[in-house]
This record gives sequence, structure tokens and C-alpha cells, in this order.
Amino acid sequence: MSIRQFLIPTIALAILPIAVLRAADTAEYLGGTVKSIPMNSTGFLNLDDTKVLKFNYGQAVYKLPYDQITGTEVTKGDTRHVLKKLPVPSLFGGKKETLTISYKDTAGVTGKLSFEVAARLAASVQAGIAEVKALPDAATVAAESKEWWGDKYWKTLSNKSTWDASTASAAQPAPAAAPPSTKN
Repeated sequence: MSIRQFLIPTIALAILPIAVLRAADTAEYLGGTVKSIPMNSTGFLNLDDTKVLKFNYGQAVYKLPYDQITGTEVTKGDTRHVLKKLPVPSLFGGKKETLTISYKDTAGVTGKLSFEVAARLAASVQAGIAEVKALPDAATVAAESKEWWGDKYWKTLSNKSTWDASTASAAQPAPAAAPPSTKN
């Protein structure tokens, strides 16, 4: 057996799973209210940024801020048929689903983006969007980072103003009781 007969099939088998996995991660834009993305554009959904969802297609990138996303929905994709009667199984068992992302832009206009993606990718993107939207904003993180569980028990430099205010309100005399009425 020659090296070439062994090497070429080995390389082909090594590259094939990478190509199949890469194809499984693609998203095809089916349509929606965004007219800047051409119909049936194929690309990749990128959730790496914590501020914006990106759809990379061709040389272009569509960005949608997470705070504008109002919801996501995953529906089963259409089954392909031969002669409109015989169902055709997906290549390598990859089921396709439709991922719909609803959003409200800065002007308050409601919009939708629909993508055909692999089932596992649809679930992953939906969970990723929910996870990013659940993250607290920067102001909340900054406020929470200043709090310390011992602030309500001890007076420190960081909570001195709060303790002084509560001490001053406690030191104020209680309002005098009204004299009893003398009605007969």
C-alpha cells in the first residue's frame, strides 16, 4: 500500500468534520424588517460582544444591541421533500430550525430578524441572548461593588455619611405629646 493511498483519505477524513461543523454553525437570513441584509445571506451569528449581537455575512456586519432585543423564538424548520411527497433526511442528521429575534429600535419601531440555523445553534443563541440580557448594567455593578455586608453593622470611611445621617435622625427629640382635650 502506498503512502498516497493512505494519506489522501486520512486528510479528507480529518478535514470533513471541520467542514461539516463549520456548515452547522452558519446562519441563513430568511427575512425580516431589516432591508440592509440581503435575503438568503449566509453568515455567522456572533455573541462574543456583551453589548451587541453581530451577524457577519460576506464582508458586512449587522449589529443589534442586546438592550433592543425584546424576545427570541425558535420554531421547527421546514422538512425538505423530493417531488413534494417524500421527506429527505438532513445531511449528517443536522436538523434546521428558524430562529426569530424580535427587537425595538431606538425610534421605538418593532422589527424582526429570521435565521435558519442548526437546532443546537438555535438553542445556543437563544440561551446566549437570554444570558447577556440578564447581566446587570454597569451602573448596577458599580453600585453593588461599593456595598459591603458589614456596612449596616460597622461605621467605616466608606459608609460614614450614611451612619452620620442615621445618627442625626435618631438624636432628634420625639414630637411632644398633645395635651389631653378637656371636652365635657
